[in-house]
Amino acid sequence: MTALLLLLVSAAFLGGAGFYYSRFLARSWGEDAARKAPALELNDGRDYVPTPTPVVFAHHFASIAGAGPIVGPVLALCFGWGPALLWVVVGGLLIGGVHDYLAAFMSIRHRGQSVAMIARRLLGRGPFLAFILFLVIMLGLVTAVFLNTSATALVSMLDLGRMQLPANQTLFRTVEVGGQQQVIIGGVASMSVIVITCMAPLLGWLYIKKNVAVWKCSLLAIGICAVSIFVGVHYPVTLSGAAWKITLAVYTLVAAGVPVWLFLQSRDFINVHILYAGMIALFAALIVASIRGGSVFGPEAIPVADTVTGTAKLGGLWPALFITIACGAVSGFHSLCAGGTTCKQLKSEGAARQIGYWGMILESLLAVIVIITLLVGTTKGFYLDDVFPAGKDNNPVLGFAFAVGRVGHAAFGLPIAAGALAGMLLLEGFVITTLDTAIRLNRYLIEELWLEFFGRFDVFAGRDSCIYAGTSAEITGGDGIPASMELPQENRLESVPTRGLLRLLLLTLRQYWVNSGLAVALMLWLAFSGGILQLWKIFATSNQLLATFVLAIGSVWLIRNGKKVWYVLLPALFMLATTGASLIILLRKFLPGRAADGTAFGNPTLFGADMVLLALTAYLLVAGVMEIIRALRSRNPAPAA
Repeated sequence: MTALLLLLVSAAFLGGAGFYYSRFLARSWGEDAARKAPALELNDGRDYVPTPTPVVFAHHFASIAGAGPIVGPVLALCFGWGPALLWVVVGGLLIGGVHDYLAAFMSIRHRGQSVAMIARRLLGRGPFLAFILFLVIMLGLVTAVFLNTSATALVSMLDLGRMQLPANQTLFRTVEVGGQQQVIIGGVASMSVIVITCMAPLLGWLYIKKNVAVWKCSLLAIGICAVSIFVGVHYPVTLSGAAWKITLAVYTLVAAGVPVWLFLQSRDFINVHILYAGMIALFAALIVASIRGGSVFGPEAIPVADTVTGTAKLGGLWPALFITIACGAVSGFHSLCAGGTTCKQLKSEGAARQIGYWGMILESLLAVIVIITLLVGTTKGFYLDDVFPAGKDNNPVLGFAFAVGRVGHAAFGLPIAAGALAGMLLLEGFVITTLDTAIRLNRYLIEELWLEFFGRFDVFAGRDSCIYAGTSAEITGGDGIPASMELPQENRLESVPTRGLLRLLLLTLRQYWVNSGLAVALMLWLAFSGGILQLWKIFATSNQLLATFVLAIGSVWLIRNGKKVWYVLLPALFMLATTGASLIILLRKFLPGRAADGTAFGNPTLFGADMVLLALTAYLLVAGVMEIIRALRSRNPAPAA
């Protein structure tokens, strides 16, 4: 089988099946394009900002993709390309797309409230607090993984000979390691990131404040991307991994609180042009390589199935494969984006489907492209040496970049170094865009937590309390939730006066930089506690577990609205079994202790995180099952939401 056949069949299936299934979902949920969106109703110029759909799609796709659809499939290829490809295509269509669209749809019906706030209305205060705590830990793991991945990418090195570069080359900075010349391929991407970030406020000012046409801004964005790469080639920046972590932490601290158009939205819009161009170029390169006969999988290629190697590197096929490939098939983090920043920018419910469902399908296509790129661009031996090096931290970034270089060489005769650089730029762009979004989302969650505890005090009174209370049909959007599930009286508009130290404390907790600082501190603590693979396993498990919770919450919400629910509930049950098994396996792996020779093993920080996640899962599972049973017993379909 050739790469061309795999690529075209997968793309056609994703596009064709997705077209019909997304329309089925829209009809089932009662999508109403005429309903006024929260961005229009609550426009505040900071978080609620009505934005053209292509711009929101760029922000959403860049945020949800991150390193997930690249790192996850690269790691999971140790099981062979067959299982990985099948899970990406089927999971994206039937689970991931449903999950993302439903999260955006529910949030837009609840005036831009997060999934956590919707859970608050459905399940009550206790489950809400447990869910918020789970989300804060999960987002801490997300940001820690992507921070480590980014820092690793920016200091990655490859042997000069494998890059087929002469000793006197000047494209990359070289260093001598173990008597061999090593090429540092991350410096160019580093400077590109800096240039794009500095130019982002200008673009945001043009399309938000001056209403410049999107296509004109797109042309400017392409120019900025080209300039950033040019500057990076001539003035690469090289820092240590730890220095990059601190630098990125400072950036995310700032980006999480300033108006969304200043960095988050505009930077994503610029950077997504590199991502789009990279996907198109890789797609074309694979087609050309296939036509030229360079994509027939030989005996040295990654096999169709290899459970022996996969089990040795990651564990059993189930649940490891379904956990490792998260963002390419289904990802709970997407629901936080959809119900956090994205839903506050949409102009209509129709845009929720265009961005929610089709953003997931495009991410699945990216994962397909990554899988086939590794098949064409590397061998099993190179793959294992790069991604799972003996005695070193796992480096899927390096494996992907090298494979991109080989594909570009096979298709167009480009130097392997040029393709590797393109792969690094592609991946680094994805990683950074997820980092700043995830920190902002964690800031939102921490603020919602304070609102839950202190919403009755005058410091927290105002528009946020009104949205939070949600006691009228106008606010709930007619979600079918009975009056008994409305929020408690102390969280409504009446407020308690404060003074002195209490008032000072509450005013401090309302400051965005305080909550952003808490999110950044959690990210750094977890990032320095483990390597990429360790963090990836628990991050991916918690990420898939969040998807399980969102699908379960969506099931309750649909039942309350008199909708069919089997196509949401069945995926939720499958994901629950998968993530539960993974948490138990990881608990044994992270259990701290000492060997007979006194050597410490395990990871106390990640063991503690796993324990908390297991406890929260058990509590939320019981609360969710009880609510579903109550909803089914008293089911009296409410008017369509």
